[in-house]
Amino acid sequence: MVLPLAAWAQDRAPADEPGVVVRELSFEGNQFFDDYTLRNSIATTRSGFLARVSVVREIGAGERRYLDENEFRRDVLRVLLLYRIHGFPEAHVDTVVRRSAEGAFIRFLISEGRPIRVRSITIDGASGIVSTADLLHDLPLAVGDPFSRPRFQAAADTVRSVLRERGYPFVEVFRSYEVVADSLVADLAFDVVPGARAIIDTIMVEGTQRIGAEAVTRMLSVAPGRPYRQSDLYSSQRDLYGLGVFNFVNIALVDTVPGGPSDTTVGVRVQVAEARFRRLRAGAGYGTVDCFRALAAWTHSNAFGGGRALDVSGRVSKLGTGAPFKAGLENNLCGEIGKDPDTNRLKLNYNLTVTLREPHFFDRRTRAALSVSAERHSELRAFVREVVGGHVAITRRTRWEIPLTLTYALSYGRTVAEPAKFCVYLNVCRIEDTRFFTDPATQSTLTLGAVRDRANSVLDPSRGSTLTAEMRHSSRAIGSSALSQFTKGVVEFASYHALGRRTTFAWRVRVGAMTSPRVPLAKDSPVSDTVEFAPPAERFYGGGPTSVRGYAQNTLGPVVYVVDTLRGDSVEVPDPLRPGAVVRVWAPDTLTSPTGGNRMLIANAELRFPFLTIWGRSVAAAAFVDVGQVFEAGPDPVGVSQLRITPGFGLRTSSPLGPLRLDVAYNPNAPTQGTLYLQSETSLVELGPYPADPKPPDGFFRRLKFHFAVGQPF
Repeated sequence: MVLPLAAWAQDRAPADEPGVVVRELSFEGNQFFDDYTLRNSIATTRSGFLARVSVVREIGAGERRYLDENEFRRDVLRVLLLYRIHGFPEAHVDTVVRRSAEGAFIRFLISEGRPIRVRSITIDGASGIVSTADLLHDLPLAVGDPFSRPRFQAAADTVRSVLRERGYPFVEVFRSYEVVADSLVADLAFDVVPGARAIIDTIMVEGTQRIGAEAVTRMLSVAPGRPYRQSDLYSSQRDLYGLGVFNFVNIALVDTVPGGPSDTTVGVRVQVAEARFRRLRAGAGYGTVDCFRALAAWTHSNAFGGGRALDVSGRVSKLGTGAPFKAGLENNLCGEIGKDPDTNRLKLNYNLTVTLREPHFFDRRTRAALSVSAERHSELRAFVREVVGGHVAITRRTRWEIPLTLTYALSYGRTVAEPAKFCVYLNVCRIEDTRFFTDPATQSTLTLGAVRDRANSVLDPSRGSTLTAEMRHSSRAIGSSALSQFTKGVVEFASYHALGRRTTFAWRVRVGAMTSPRVPLAKDSPVSDTVEFAPPAERFYGGGPTSVRGYAQNTLGPVVYVVDTLRGDSVEVPDPLRPGAVVRVWAPDTLTSPTGGNRMLIANAELRFPFLTIWGRSVAAAAFVDVGQVFEAGPDPVGVSQLRITPGFGLRTSSPLGPLRLDVAYNPNAPTQGTLYLQSETSLVELGPYPADPKPPDGFFRRLKFHFAVGQPF
């Protein structure tokens, strides 16, 4: 804990003189505090990155900060005071300032000296409630640490919180200490007066207008007759905010002091201020895979009373490439989409959903949602799915604060994929036969999911971890058609570690597997009676801005190649009839179509750190390594040699939607070898393996893959 000793920094020079620009500001000799903490404790600040670079600062680029002589003198006292209150009585601070025509170059020379160490900590008065060992373990100050006054105060607050959690709302904690100056040690003592253990007696709700008080009380963790716990007040406040109908929620005791030594009951006051129930949101964005996209949503947070919410949302993507909003952007700005072999996947993607949410489904820990939707979704180079349907979801927050969600979804639609996929895996190579797998069908899915989120931020985490697990099952027993049966599981774990103030090391592992039963084919099919068929939309795909970034979207893993007789270019080849001469011939394009797999392994490691400041905006960087592969399980075991490794570098900057991200990955691997097909009007003809001799692309720049997206990759 560090006190805010300086709350502002000089931004401009006095009006009567140009002032001296602070070009550099550094600290030497500091070990207990890092440079970031010391910079934030003083008023003098260095100029922006561009204003410190000798190549560009002469032209006035960058944000300049000026030296205030009076504040600079006070900065020495600020640093000295910071060390004193954190237990360093022998600290000494000096400065060296080099002035030139370019500006001032400042160094703080710090001699920390010996700290006062904590020799002992005693806690009296709480032994019958909680063990002293447990309290000492939770304190932010331990024996052997420097005697920091802010941490000493925080330790008393910790003891107070522990006792309040055990039912003692009026606990008092008195602090005392004794410092032995000769030996530089300190003995600390906490005297705890717990007071009476309390039971909740009454609950008062104030501020409701259109929402009834019963809708508030049913979401509370506290209730008359229950023991008092501080965490119950916090969780009740969180749950009320989660309804989305309140701008303000405050939950506290009616009386802040006990009525008497024998008074063992307390009242709870809930104060709320209602928000606007109707909200309209809209947004737009851009990505290398979806091109331009837009969304809009209307929400009524109390549509049917009791905090029940009604959502109507819609989103579209591939604006500029897909009809009816086609502008030819697949040939330039959204060129990644233009590489898709199926023009049907260039069409507009859309989703329209209506959802009704019940926040209190039998009890406050369970909520339910009912949705109906219509969707057209295409995955680059993989498939197109058009579907209408709905689902019912029930979410239960467990005692470990891990929500479990059970969802039943029923939909009717079809999935269209490249005919070559059915030929390579099912040996169904007649175009007429492949249509059997793309006819409209019913899919009924039962999903069980769990999320353990301990990260400190949703958009840009720097500490903690997240664990997600999901199991999906679809079969005829719950209403699916024969061609929509599968069982699929995915587990993902991500961990975030802060290295200093603004540097984060993050890593993630994602694994998945699926199985499908053997199903009968059409009677006139020339293949065997049954085949193992996994719906293309449910198979695993890899590659892209949130997967292995050295590969384009969905291109990691098994692929097939198809000769495109409609697209290509003329090329020069040697003339067999005239030695030394060349002749131009038509060379059709070869299109890549990922088939997906039934096994997946993805691992990512990333170091995120501050990079530079441009025009007052911080730009962070990331060095990363991605490893992974998508497999089709077979009789041969999967080896480590099949994994693909792609390192890279990226830039990030903040935005209202989250971090804007540009990643560049290097892929040293040869393209995946697959089967090449020539498609005629009636069938597919296998031409052989392609490429015949896979080799990495020539040249460094041809091995780079660029991704632009919003949000961290994990």
